[in-house]
Amino acid sequence: MVTVEAPERYGPYLVYEQIGKGGMATVHRAELTTKKGIQQLALKRLFPTLQRELVALFLDEARLLKYLDHPNIAATYDSGRVFGTYFIAMEYVRGPTLKELVEHCRVTVGSVPQPVTLLLAAQLCDALDHAHNQRDEHGKPLDIIHRDVTPANLIVSETGQLKLIDFGLAKAKVTTEETAQGVIKGKYGYIAPEYIGGKLDHRADLWAVGIIMYELLTSRRLFDGHDAFETVKRVREMPIPRPSIGNPKVTPELDEIVMTALERDPRRRWQSAGAMRDRIRALSAQPGNAMTEQGISAWVAWVFEQKRGRVPQLTPMMPMPIRTPQGIPVQSGESLVETAPVRTAFAWTPPNIAWVAGAALVLVLFVVGVIGKLAG
Repeated sequence: MVTVEAPERYGPYLVYEQIGKGGMATVHRAELTTKKGIQQLALKRLFPTLQRELVALFLDEARLLKYLDHPNIAATYDSGRVFGTYFIAMEYVRGPTLKELVEHCRVTVGSVPQPVTLLLAAQLCDALDHAHNQRDEHGKPLDIIHRDVTPANLIVSETGQLKLIDFGLAKAKVTTEETAQGVIKGKYGYIAPEYIGGKLDHRADLWAVGIIMYELLTSRRLFDGHDAFETVKRVREMPIPRPSIGNPKVTPELDEIVMTALERDPRRRWQSAGAMRDRIRALSAQPGNAMTEQGISAWVAWVFEQKRGRVPQLTPMMPMPIRTPQGIPVQSGESLVETAPVRTAFAWTPPNIAWVAGAALVLVLFVVGVIGKLAG
């Protein structure tokens, strides 16, 4: 986080410390003086650029956000240009991102409890259901796809309410920027396998929800490899483990919800965010899964009071072999999966020859001893 000694005057706004930075813009905490008093907000400003594509993306986001009005989506107040710089003024949400929460849990308390995960996931699905089904002023579907549903773009507010942010890579009918063929927008570890093949619809966002739920429940990244190529290969080919393998506390019903979201064939995945949300809410209503936003707020505050220590190990970590096109196994980092043992060819090396000779000698002595007893 970058802190400034004195606020910067930017049009009607007073701009303070930077609270976020992406590929094309920065986000600062800002204040706006209104008739009701001083309003805190998040001010997103495009980097100075001459690239028309970046300007188009930023303007598309501003145009799209005016259609979204949901308690689990950060509100948008204004957009425009000041001193030649484009901006979007948004709701300032106090609280950690899911990325920060999972990373802190990983080194303190372990995984996120099932009731907390269920309520956070239900709120996320509700936000996506709103976006996916939004219509324009004439009642025509906007066909919004977020394309960047990741833990870094989800904030848990101080009240326990989840907020989806950053529609900068979203695709919709009202956007003007056309994605070139073969270009993938989004973080590789969360993109759906069909998107890699050039197909994209709203179900790609639900694939990302499944990954996020898995990572909350296990405190482990699912598909991240050593580089982009390896990550994409894992997304397309890696056997996907059930969350309960990494965390035995996860129930079969929750396993089923996550694994349905992680179906590589989108026809077998949840067909809508609303359907996934309703199934999550039904599971939340079962004994032991009840959770409120106030409960989430209290739990998150408690988590960030915990210091680094020895994290409880739920299950051992095992390397996941993925085969290259040439058939050579490559270790893809630490990821828990159920795999069959790998068989290796026997080689007549000196240690192996000595071992075989010793085993043969023991066998001969054993046979001679048996024959001697029978002869006696």
